Amino acid sequence: MLNKLIALICLTCSAALFAQQDSVETPLQKAKRVAAETIQEIEQAPRAPSILDARDNAEQRLDELPFAIYQHKQNYLLPFTYANNPNSAGQVDLNQGNIDNQEAKFQISIKIPIYSLGDTNTGWYFGFTAKSFWQVYNSEVSKPFRETNYEPELMYRWQADYSFLQYRFNAIEMSFNHQSNGQSGLNSRSWNRVIWTALFSDVDSAYYVRTWYRIPEDAKDNIQDPTGDDNPDILDFIGRIELGYAWQFSPKHKLFARLRNNLRTSENRGSIEFNYTYNFSKRYDVLLQYFNGYGDSLIDYNRHQQRIGLGIQLRFL
Repeated sequence: MLNKLIALICLTCSAALFAQQDSVETPLQKAKRVAAETIQEIEQAPRAPSILDARDNAEQRLDELPFAIYQHKQNYLLPFTYANNPNSAGQVDLNQGNIDNQEAKFQISIKIPIYSLGDTNTGWYFGFTAKSFWQVYNSEVSKPFRETNYEPELMYRWQADYSFLQYRFNAIEMSFNHQSNGQSGLNSRSWNRVIWTALFSDVDSAYYVRTWYRIPEDAKDNIQDPTGDDNPDILDFIGRIELGYAWQFSPKHKLFARLRNNLRTSENRGSIEFNYTYNFSKRYDVLLQYFNGYGDSLIDYNRHQQRIGLGIQLRFL
């Protein structure tokens, strides 16, 4: 009887010991648990107010309308711009003797949803942007369009909406982008990219970081080769990264700045653009735009340009 009692006590102690060992977390289990709890806390945290809320909510409502299209980038018309170094190469009737420094510039940019996930802006989109430079005041050569750039792209957007303090991590986008000026021969300019964008905001500002990988092309066999790379050094001029900042500093006044850079210590190049807008109606803003650097247009990708223009744009933020 005593032997049976001792055996039972030993068995009970062993079971308790093994149970205690099973309940001890390994370092990997602990890391997984902490990560899961942290993600849950972030998702359940109160959402910080964002300057982009009205735009995001409007796009979600448009998802319910089968014939609706969204703004993608800015849509504007600048009837008057002045460029200090316009390039005549994009139009056969233009030369450095008859090209005007004054011209009109406008941009049309739209996107449509292909497939949206749930009630957020997460999903696939198709976007298209056209930007034109029009020698509308040049009666000497019948007011030609000097250059037009076309930019179709296929995008996937993940709407994150994570908040930290008073800031919002809004979204990540990846896009397959083609940009060209639709010309041939020596005036042809084009490139293909995979682009990544991270978007952040707070109650009166928005910020983004954008970078890209250029899809390689074969070198031209000769200068007239239609299948080779039109602009092999485009990254050295337009750049490899883009930083954007938008700030609403009063109810009707906004500033949007965009900086591009090639990230090189020697021969550092890029561009900066400032857009000041004054909201004068529910739909339209007055736009004052200034550009300085490379890539004002594709025909000018390796040509330093300064441009200032005044006009109107569809309200963007």
